[in-house]
Amino acid sequence: MTEESSLVKAFAERMSANCFFNALLRETDTGIWHMQTEEQLPEEINIPAVSIALPASNAELWLNVSYRSECGRHQFDLPIVFRSSDDSSRVIELAEAAQLVAEEPSFFPGATAESREQFTRRVSVSVKNMAQALAVRSADIEKLFTLPLTFSEAEQALLCGHSIHPTPKSRDPFTDEDAERYAPEFGNSFTLVWLGVAPQYLRGASGAEISEAQFADLVRETDGGPVAPEGFIAIPAHPWQWRKLCEDPRIVELLEDGKIVELGEGCEPWRATSSLRAIYNGRSPYMLKFSLSLRLTNSVRTLQPKEMVRGLEVLKVRDTPVGQEFANRYPRFQVLAEPAYLMLADNSGEQIIESLVMFRENPFPGESAENTCLLATLTQDHPDGSPCRAAQLIQRLAEEENISDEASSRRWFNAFLDAVIEPLLIAQADFGILFGAHQQNLILSFDGALPSKGYFRDCQGSGYSRLGEQLLKPYLPNLAQNSENVIDEKMANRLFVYYLVVNSCFGLISALSAAGISSEKELLRQLRERLQLLNEGQRRDHSCLEYLLNSSEIWAKGNFQCAVIGMNETTTEDPLSIYHTMVNPLMTAAELEAA
Repeated sequence: MTEESSLVKAFAERMSANCFFNALLRETDTGIWHMQTEEQLPEEINIPAVSIALPASNAELWLNVSYRSECGRHQFDLPIVFRSSDDSSRVIELAEAAQLVAEEPSFFPGATAESREQFTRRVSVSVKNMAQALAVRSADIEKLFTLPLTFSEAEQALLCGHSIHPTPKSRDPFTDEDAERYAPEFGNSFTLVWLGVAPQYLRGASGAEISEAQFADLVRETDGGPVAPEGFIAIPAHPWQWRKLCEDPRIVELLEDGKIVELGEGCEPWRATSSLRAIYNGRSPYMLKFSLSLRLTNSVRTLQPKEMVRGLEVLKVRDTPVGQEFANRYPRFQVLAEPAYLMLADNSGEQIIESLVMFRENPFPGESAENTCLLATLTQDHPDGSPCRAAQLIQRLAEEENISDEASSRRWFNAFLDAVIEPLLIAQADFGILFGAHQQNLILSFDGALPSKGYFRDCQGSGYSRLGEQLLKPYLPNLAQNSENVIDEKMANRLFVYYLVVNSCFGLISALSAAGISSEKELLRQLRERLQLLNEGQRRDHSCLEYLLNSSEIWAKGNFQCAVIGMNETTTEDPLSIYHTMVNPLMTAAELEAA
């Protein structure tokens, strides 16, 4: 192994261990924090450190801690040390640590032996996948963390994936070759496959003035795709998914009967965005999101018809007086609508959901794509432990404005709250509209180093509270009839706060504080002040703001539980079944301030 490959492997191991142990500690609360120098420590472990008991093995796992976070995203340094009951210790890799955790019956008792075995395999594969991407992109690291990026560059800069997840880069059943071609972190592009389909074998809908078939034709024209023969409609297909679909007996039958004709490839380069199944081309008026028959993190990524209906509804909601009032209040925030979708139907007329393609608005054509970045890329760990991209932007702003890092941090974080956090909180509190705004669904445009505009994407994560239902039903009497996303207050607040605040806002606060840019206490104080200011206003629904401000505990998603049990998150009947409580750091911040 060369020195460079050893370094890449070490980077992947450290980044993966951080994702793994942050998820485990948040969900199990089993970590014992060691802060006193007089404690007896295993070799290679220094203060501060954390240990995790493994009762079944009569042993402990130990990690060095470089940063402990009130928000729950700590920073750990390798090595991982296994200490036995006789006090002997040895260094182990994450793969062995994952196996020891998976064999521990006290962790996630609902998991089967088979799911635990699959889990340990996915952890190992995820580390390997991350190392593969880091090796390919090693020459790009400086640019990805320090220089202005276009929309597609930022989407393909997310090397680590979900920062609190035990398998952030698992992607069954992609091969290494598939990943290099289609996964965003490898920075590559590919061309679309175009199909000609007899109209009676198409299903879909449009929420706009033009039909779903016309949406496909608009994309085909900008893609330079082949024209369908007379009596057929041209639709796009993801090349990897089309290869899988060609193994499906339903598709084989349609091909043999001449109901589907493979027309050939388009001419334009398309690039995967951070979600992998959504793709982008700078000349196209629409991004495309496909069903992909693979498991990424918690879900098999097959789109569901009810999720497509949500995209059409968001477009209609946006056009109501309620939606227009929200847009007028926050003109620098945009929700990307998903106005149409298409899929194939088999010979019996049944939908083939594995063939689904959804059309999403593209606000980043040409030069509009410049100096734009999704939140997850801003907060991800630097492979060598240097400050994250967001911290480096704050340092750049400080240099440009000749101000301190602390002053720059306050200004930058305030601009972030203006761009995305406040608009989404008011969408909930005044309009009853809920957006699942996690780090990969939030995009920021910048004026230099400062956030200036926010975007939310992925309408499958949208919903409405009872307030939203009440406000919108006069204009949309069939709201949520087929999308199943009117949610009661308790569930709405827990889900909404997890995505927007725990995942996105706390994730950013942890990343900035770990980089030494500002203290968590100061950033939490800023966030709390904004929440209090909003709550003091004439809100229609105070429940979510008060939940954030006054609850000693809030709810967070159990990504570790999902991974160990092998649950498909998108099809679970009770979303809250994978949630757990965590200490609310906003309350901790308030107590510290009062003291």
